[in-house]
Amino acid sequence: MFNTAWPFLQQGWYAVLDTLLPHSCPACHGYLPRQSRLGFCGTCYAKLPWWNPAQILPPKLPRHLDSFKAPFLYAAPLRDSLLDFKFNDATHLAPLLARLLYAYIPAGPEVVLIPVPMHPSRLRARTYNHAALLVQQLAVLGPWQADILSLTRIKKGVPQHNLSRAARLKLPINSFACGPAVAGKTVVLIDDIYTTGATMAACAGALKKAGAVAVHARALAYTAPE
Repeated sequence: MFNTAWPFLQQGWYAVLDTLLPHSCPACHGYLPRQSRLGFCGTCYAKLPWWNPAQILPPKLPRHLDSFKAPFLYAAPLRDSLLDFKFNDATHLAPLLARLLYAYIPAGPEVVLIPVPMHPSRLRARTYNHAALLVQQLAVLGPWQADILSLTRIKKGVPQHNLSRAARLKLPINSFACGPAVAGKTVVLIDDIYTTGATMAACAGALKKAGAVAVHARALAYTAPE
């Protein structure tokens, strides 16, 4: 009898939770049923800017990067969700965003996921690294190793979102350092947005110097040149 009644009890409990703690769409912040599997409301999900590389060509790969993929273009309605995730403490979005990126991560026993690191002073100010949260969630979803400590940022620079495309390309290649744990590994470098690839290329240089056999860049969104 309990097994028969359970679905109805569960639906009733979800209804109570929806009343007390309503979910919201991460893009428009409208009401989102708790049992929604899309992660976004239907309207926003239909408008997600999926990237078709056949229509908008991929960027030329910088030195040290072996591949780059992203599910989306950096455009509305995803853009506001990424900004909230990165700057406005919306860390609860990490599981949803990791699921959107999951299918783009290569498989293999020697694959290790590494986030683009933040300088310690910036990490203290923001209190979390959004890329590290994505890596941790991806490691829960799949068979990959997660390493959030080996790659470090040793030189503080101007925040990338404040720089022009030309200025981003001048990022010093010695801004990052990496420990020996990546030797012999295939690294998947994770970040939220890929614009010029300068940051990921600098990270990849440090990773390969430490012995990584390949470095693949993955981001949630690609900022295509205008």
